[in-house]
Amino acid sequence: MNQHLFRFLLLAGLTASAFRGHGHPPVAVSKARYAVAEPLYLLNSNSIMSSGFLPQLTPAAIAKVHIYKPNYVPPLLAGLDWAGIVAISYPKPIASQSLAQISRRHGVRGPFRVVIDGRLLSAEQVATLRMVPEAIGQVRVTPATPAVPEAVVAITLTKAKPVEHPPGTILIR
Repeated sequence: MNQHLFRFLLLAGLTASAFRGHGHPPVAVSKARYAVAEPLYLLNSNSIMSSGFLPQLTPAAIAKVHIYKPNYVPPLLAGLDWAGIVAISYPKPIASQSLAQISRRHGVRGPFRVVIDGRLLSAEQVATLRMVPEAIGQVRVTPATPAVPEAVVAITLTKAKPVEHPPGTILIR
């Protein structure tokens, strides 16, 4: 009797799993999406920009590009180098704002801290570095509370749009 019950449960289980997975790809076939850390882009040694702003620069006008690997950055940029820093020297004027101007525009009064894409800036970095407004994707402000006396301004940078070509496209360089 137990052997027949075991066979019945085995067949019922196999049949149920076949119906449940019908029309859906197996788990091993589905594509996993991983977030790849982007380097921080710095324009003219003091303006933070993003990969989403890069297409607006004229490539012929770029004077110099310096790539800092993690743990090998100037002291002012320490702590911002999770995925490296790309420093671009660009002679044409690019509008930028101080981090204090950005925080005031979003209603912050009094002391504040700045987090850019998960990177907490030091007080010296907040006072020195600037931001290209077009590079800002989102600004979230956490107001000061009695437990946390400083407001936190969290800035998310824009990302470059991936270039997608339809199947069969031939690119000639």
